[in-house]
Amino acid sequence: MADVPFPIAEYRERAAKVRAEMARRDIDVLLVTSAPNTCYLTGFESIWYPTRAPVGVVVARDSDEIVFCDYERHANHVQTLAHFDDAIFYSYATAVDAIAADFKRRGWCDGTVGIEFWSINPGPPLLRQVADAIGANGATIVDGDWVVNRVRAVKSAAEIDRLRRAATIADEAFEEVMAEVRPGMTELQVSARVDLAMAERGGEPPAIRTMISAGPQVWCRTHGAPGRRPLERGDIMYFDTAGVVDRYHADLCRTVSIGADNVVVREILETTQQSLDAVIAGVRPGDPLEVAQEIAEEYVFSRFPRDNVWWVGGYALGLALPPDWVGHTYLSNDAFERFTWEPGYVTNYENILYDRERGFTASYMETLLMTETGIEVLSRVPRTLHVTPG
Repeated sequence: MADVPFPIAEYRERAAKVRAEMARRDIDVLLVTSAPNTCYLTGFESIWYPTRAPVGVVVARDSDEIVFCDYERHANHVQTLAHFDDAIFYSYATAVDAIAADFKRRGWCDGTVGIEFWSINPGPPLLRQVADAIGANGATIVDGDWVVNRVRAVKSAAEIDRLRRAATIADEAFEEVMAEVRPGMTELQVSARVDLAMAERGGEPPAIRTMISAGPQVWCRTHGAPGRRPLERGDIMYFDTAGVVDRYHADLCRTVSIGADNVVVREILETTQQSLDAVIAGVRPGDPLEVAQEIAEEYVFSRFPRDNVWWVGGYALGLALPPDWVGHTYLSNDAFERFTWEPGYVTNYENILYDRERGFTASYMETLLMTETGIEVLSRVPRTLHVTPG
């Protein structure tokens, strides 16, 4: 039996939900190419997804089988670490022809074939060749994006268990590292310590690198990679990472001051953290996502100039692989698909303010879970300013 994180029954149930969504969208066969979606349906995870290889799975509406697609040198990997019923293995040179021929042989070209085009790998030209070759065999090619994403936006009890564990890992790693940070350490050293602290608790590398930035340019480095600059007393440090269990992510961002309090940043955070209280009080299961966005923006923009607000918002969280943990729905409900606050929906929530002249950011991010009764915050770390020793 394949060594996968969840019981096979869980994967069968996921595939059944995907088929129901395919029926709703009138898709007969779905070629899944997104690595997170492939992992969702099969448990498969790789450190590399070649741009020359259309790795993924095929789901047919009229069959209970899952068919894996990968290049031949992954055959042993797939057969050991993925749940599937059948497979199409190919070389780089034969990938397009092999997949198209197998689709025709199985009768999958007799109706509509949805293709996931929003995928990091394979490269877009190769994916277009695969779609054209399948279409040349008689299939009607349609957009297959967001079918799996929509299904996995609502988490099962088993997935929620992973998310809770991931949040605990992030919390404990943050607390451990904050006790160790001193002036003179570099951002790279702090980032490495965070990743090690999570690994020691069973956490996996997050799909976005742990973000540590500090100093007078921290205000413009929200997505900056850790660097070699030594921390200095009085620096404001931006800390953002995600605990990860079986690829399920819980985002945690906090603002840290190195060795000394910063009254201005502290006061900003003490105000902005209350925006989440307003969201929790004002959002109920079934509400459109933008209800939260509207409450958050009204709260923050009525208290701070818009020029000092980098972003207020959030996006779906869950299973993710590098280089991205961002889901396809946003609290603003203006992204790829609209959605509602269904029980089991998980999102992060961000308040990021900055001051260019004084060289600081005042930021926090939470992971929120909608339950049957309302929003639950998964982290227990206070959203206030954290001051390191020394």
